[in-house]
Amino acid sequence: MLRTLTFSLAAGTALAAAPLPLGAQEAGEGVTEYAPGSTGRITAPLATIVDNAKQQGEALRQTLRPLDATEGAFSDVDFDGLRTRALSDPRVRALLGADVAGGTASEAEEQRYDGATIFLLASFSMPKESLQQMMAEARKYGLPIVFRGFVNNSVYDTQAALEETFGSLDDAVGFSIDPTVFTRFRVTSVPQVIAMSEAVDVCETPGCEADPVPLHDRVGGNVPVEFALRLIAEQGEAGAVEAQRLLAQQEAADAE
Repeated sequence: MLRTLTFSLAAGTALAAAPLPLGAQEAGEGVTEYAPGSTGRITAPLATIVDNAKQQGEALRQTLRPLDATEGAFSDVDFDGLRTRALSDPRVRALLGADVAGGTASEAEEQRYDGATIFLLASFSMPKESLQQMMAEARKYGLPIVFRGFVNNSVYDTQAALEETFGSLDDAVGFSIDPTVFTRFRVTSVPQVIAMSEAVDVCETPGCEADPVPLHDRVGGNVPVEFALRLIAEQGEAGAVEAQRLLAQQEAADAE
């Protein structure tokens, strides 16, 4: 039982008396006071309280969902599929002006993965004149242009940027938005011309972050696309044959 002990101080004494041994207290030596209610029987339904607590805890546990571990949390997410479905949405294509004659963003996407071995990497932060020249040359040689992402992650801001650059969205064709290409080739600056011997496949790892860099030729800098193609045709390895074919094809078209 809980006991509360009190002691008296002798006049002029600076220290309290030491507590008495338990046996002496039970023998009546010293003053013993009991806490209120400490001498009565415990009537609270402890067993019921414990059972109710267990039931409530189990009910709460059933409603909790543990968080996924950070590592591998998105391993099952098909980012390529999500991006393809987004760019296949007619409303997104309409906002981007990609439903005009000459090719759509989704068509450029199919070309890039299903056969295109040379493509251009660009950014909306590039000067307008450079983007306009690149778009014109991309159309001339039938090359897709790939941007890293939307302006400010907004379809509306991207549309505004295209209209500001080209005036009419009819001139902004044959492009796609795909950050995985920049990740795959470790691209940190634009413009870039990437040329390969065969088309790249879909990412093996999420976002291509751990994919090996494919064998390719690369020309960076604000240079004409034709100059980059000739450089690849003369000195390249992976994309030399395709660059030569594109140049010969365009020369034949110009001669007609």
